[in-house]
Amino acid sequence: MANFLNCPGDYRIEISGWGLDNSFFVENVDLFWTSEGEKQVHVHRALPQGAIVFIRLLASELGSGTVPVAYQVLEAMPMDCGGRCQLRLAQLHPRSKESLKGKSASNIAEDAKRESDVHGIIAELEYEEVLQ
Repeated sequence: MANFLNCPGDYRIEISGWGLDNSFFVENVDLFWTSEGEKQVHVHRALPQGAIVFIRLLASELGSGTVPVAYQVLEAMPMDCGGRCQLRLAQLHPRSKESLKGKSASNIAEDAKRESDVHGIIAELEYEEVLQ
């Protein structure tokens, strides 16, 4: 699937995700890709900017085994009179291990530093009290 969008054009896709009403949706729509690299779809759901959707190519020559790819909604236009919402999308890419090097999901180091800073401040205050 990652290589299906190597050239601009219109592609029949399946898009899925969660709408503003927190209900899951799946729609078969056309993905429009401009020569400038912009990707747009029109869906029958209102989605917020920043929402994550999944797109799967519906092409007969690729068979039914295509894998969904994650996209983020960069911009969501208001619903038109036909009940369709235009979305501008950007593909999301997994983070590499290099980009995560030195980062931790835990705040242990930050919490320990903060706690030592607090103990230092308390010690200074106690020292000042003794001097007075």
